Amino acid sequence: MIKLRLAEILARKRLSIVELSDRTGLSVRDLEELRDQKALALRLRPLECLCRSLGCAPGELIEYVMDEE
Repeated sequence: MIKLRLAEILARKRLSIVELSDRTGLSVRDLEELRDQKALALRLRPLECLCRSLGCAPGELIEYVMDEE
């Protein structure tokens, strides 16, 4: 499973979704889907915008969690 750490990073940096939307140009709705783990895809340009705005690398934002079977 791929997990986005957006909620954790926003909390650590004390940023709201609206502030991040203003910084990145991404819609609040799209950011909420990413934050809430409901997005089915993340394109490279939005990923680049997020990393630039949050001051992080893609590996800090995206995590692979192995499913326990």
